[in-house]
Formats: sequence, C-alpha cells, structure tokens
Amino acid sequence: MDLNNLNSDPIVVVGGGFGGLATVQTLLAKSDGTPVILIDEGNRFLFKPLLYELLSGELQLWEVAPEYSDLALELGFIFLQEYVVEIDEIEQKLITSSEIEITYSQLVISTGVTTDYSLLENLEDYACGFANLNDFRIIKKLITKINNSTESTNPIVIAGAGPTGVELACKISDLIKDRIQIYLVDKGDKILPNCKSFNREKAIDAIGKRNIRVYLDYYIKSVNKTFLELSSTDNGTNNFIKIDYSTLLWTAGLKPSKLKFEYHFLNQNEKIKVNEFMQIDEYPNIFFVGDITYNEKSPFPSSAQVAMQQGSLVAQNIISLRQGNARKPFKFEDLGEMLSLGVGNASITGYGITLAGPLAFKIRRFAYLMRMPGFLLSFKSSGSCLFSKKIINHLFSQSL
Repeated sequence: MDLNNLNSDPIVVVGGGFGGLATVQTLLAKSDGTPVILIDEGNRFLFKPLLYELLSGELQLWEVAPEYSDLALELGFIFLQEYVVEIDEIEQKLITSSEIEITYSQLVISTGVTTDYSLLENLEDYACGFANLNDFRIIKKLITKINNSTESTNPIVIAGAGPTGVELACKISDLIKDRIQIYLVDKGDKILPNCKSFNREKAIDAIGKRNIRVYLDYYIKSVNKTFLELSSTDNGTNNFIKIDYSTLLWTAGLKPSKLKFEYHFLNQNEKIKVNEFMQIDEYPNIFFVGDITYNEKSPFPSSAQVAMQQGSLVAQNIISLRQGNARKPFKFEDLGEMLSLGVGNASITGYGITLAGPLAFKIRRFAYLMRMPGFLLSFKSSGSCLFSKKIINHLFSQSL
C-alpha cells in the first residue's frame, strides 16, 4: 500500500506493542477499506513474555521478535519506522521525525512503558533493565562471559521481585548453572505480591532450589560501579547491607515512554486518564491503549493481556464510531497468568488449570506462540513447537 496514494484519511496507530498490534489486527479483520498505518521507532515487534526463552536459546529471534515489515506484508497495513514529534488534535494531523505529515481519521496512541531509572541517582549508569532487545543482548553477553570464565565473580543483584525479576532470576541461575549467587531484592514483604497464590508458591519452590538469595523488606539506597547499599524498609539505624556486586539488573519500576507530543495528555503520575471507551473527552477521534492509561472508576492492571484486550476493544469502537453505532466500554477479563521458572519449567494458573513443571512450560510456550501477530507467524511458531518438541504426545499422555 502506497502512503502517497491513499483512498481516504487513514487510521493511525502510534506504538507497535501488544496494544498497538492488537488494534491493527482487529481493524484489519473488520476492515471497511480504510488504510491503517502503524508507526514505531523500532523495526521489530517484541513478544516480551517469551524474551526469557530467547535468552536461553529455547526460541529463536524470529519467533520472539518478528519484523514489522513482514507483519505489514502479511496483514496489509502500512508500517513507518519513525517517531512522532507533533500532533495537531484540531486539524487531525501528525508529523513524524522525517517530517512526514499525515492527516488521520482516527488516532490510537499506544507507546507503552520503559524501564524507570529515575528512582535512584545515577542508576542508569550502573544498571540494566530487561525491557527490549538491547537489554537482552547485554544480559546474553553477561551469561556467556560468566560461563567462559574460571574466576569467581561477585553476585548478580536483581532489583524487584515481581514477575520479571523472579523469572529472570530463575532463568539466569539455570543458564550459569549456579556458578554465581543471585540476590533478589524487593522492598515488599513477599515476592510476586500481585500474582496468583499457586504461582507464587511454585516460584518460592523454584527459587529455593537455585543459588538465589532473597532480600525482602529491603531497597537499594545507593549504587556505584563496584558496590551497592541495601537499606531496610523499617528505617532502623543499623539495617544497612553493603554488597560488592558484578551486575545490577533493574526490574523495580516502569514508566510511560514520555514523548514530546504526549506531554499535555499526561497527568502528574505520568498516566493518561481515559474514559470507559479508552478516550479523553476533548478529542473523540483519539484513543489510548496500554500501560500509559488508567481509569478512576474501573481500574485495570498493567499487563500485555490488558493491552491486547484494550486494543481489540478500541478497534471495535473506532469501527462503531465510523458507522455511527454505540461504543462499548472496556471491561478486563482475567484469563489467568503464566510464569517462566527456569529452563524448561513454568507455572500456570488459568485456562481452567493450575499446573507447574515441564508440561506447564510447554503449554505456556504454545499458548503464547498461538498469540503471535499474523496467521503465518503464529502457525509457523506454534507448529515448530508442536512437532519438534512433540508437545501433542505430552498433552495427551499426561494428566492435567
């Protein structure tokens, strides 16, 4: 599809994460012939829940991070590798980094979140997150370096005992074969505080079997190149721990990817307050999706599952808006949760089952691969999983 020969003002989606792509896919599935443009700075969609399997080599790059250009060719949308520098809500126009001006009929903003390094002075100089392919490459090099070294190394410290921190700790521990101790630090009094109890119990078991030490009710007070200081949350005068560390991985906070054109939409919490239809009342042709949003009357968690459901709903509301039909409010449907707990191991609560172990790992991977954007990619990825790993035999020979 040629950007210069459009038959009408397009629907534009800014941000190609879970919410953005779900919007694009639903729009195209219910297409009325209106062109759909996706704008993203990167060249690949990143299926973040499977980034741990990319780290361990259990999945390949094309399965976890397909190129937008391939998805665009299959699904039929226009992809622009750009970033948006300005939006004129009145004229319904936007300008990209290469000075492309696009007049839109409807606009969807789904720019997502990034690692928040603002919580500690100079943190970005010493820490690495786990939110993108660049973070993945840094951690992959770290694992290779550890496995190729015969020297003892100071511990790896992971800040944040939510899903990312716990999953990363278990996966890295398996990949370095417990050569180095991993410290998992969280200011709360338990790991995975917002997760299902079954998954939390299985995660505690998984951590207990690995060279992982957990510091709960502690936060990182300061950090430099060689050591960091933990402080207890009870504010006691002697509750400090100094740790000589090798690597600091930061999973203790995310923040919206602040872009210049978003400043006037964000509130003091750097979120966009939306109504039940995922809009702000001033601009009915602009919709918002994903972790950048919140609704006071009906709060929802920040997750890929939420973003995908929002994206699908927003696409349907755009179609309804164009046809003069009533819009539908967003209602989150909790489909359960799945955790990666090391190489070949996982825990699942949802889909009508509670299950942990190697079979849960196979089901988790298959379920995620089936959700990959694009029929051909989803079919190829899930087919590879089915036939190369013989998951069908496991599913029918073992009891759930």
